[in-house]
Amino acid sequence: MARPSSSKSKQGTKSAGTPESGESGGNRDKRKALVERELMEKACILFAEKGYAGTSLTDIADSVGLTRGAIYYYFKNKEALLEALVQEVALMPLKEISEWKLTATGKPSERLKSFVRMRIMAVLQRGIQMRMIEVTEAALPPDLLRRHTEAKRNILSEYRAIIREGILAGEFRPVNDRYAAFGVIGIVNWTNYWFDEDRGASAEDVAEELAELAVQSLLTDESRRGRLNDPNQAIEVIQENLRHLSKLIRGEEKA
Repeated sequence: MARPSSSKSKQGTKSAGTPESGESGGNRDKRKALVERELMEKACILFAEKGYAGTSLTDIADSVGLTRGAIYYYFKNKEALLEALVQEVALMPLKEISEWKLTATGKPSERLKSFVRMRIMAVLQRGIQMRMIEVTEAALPPDLLRRHTEAKRNILSEYRAIIREGILAGEFRPVNDRYAAFGVIGIVNWTNYWFDEDRGASAEDVAEELAELAVQSLLTDESRRGRLNDPNQAIEVIQENLRHLSKLIRGEEKA
């Protein structure tokens, strides 16, 4: 019986899901990036649902139709997959805050509203990633935990800085800025658990309304009156109330 050629033999033992040897470098890199992204997305869902310890590489491989062996071409182990996910979740807020600072203007109340709105949209867009981090936090290696903790501290620091500035400017009540910041963060992060776009309100509507609620909770009585004395801001308040009333009449907001 004729012996198979070496090239055919290699193809026969090639793990499913790894790039073909005949692919050009550019196509191979694109395919690798696409598969890595799919692996990260599926791993994120599995980690969020089953926990890090409860998810095996076989589970992840099955979810994308690869063999377990093929995964090692993209990630050396399960911890490397988790590291890639945490790195992405930890670095994204830092990038968003930096970009937000480039355009953030106005009084502290206006900047706080803008910041809360931006953070709510980010949380809703990355809901499964946020839940994955919460579920896997106890399993994070020290270096990953440090990066994740640093990202959370940066977000907290930004909230506190805006609130302190508002207090000094006389816009916000003289509250404990740390407690107030945690309260606002709670409003932001909790949307990930109850928001359902199928119930009528859009993510943008929810972000706008909760951002206004966060600001209103901190304003002094004088600041509230001042907002109503300003024609432009008074119109904004009236328009917001009309939008809210319209939703109630149409039955879009359900208890």
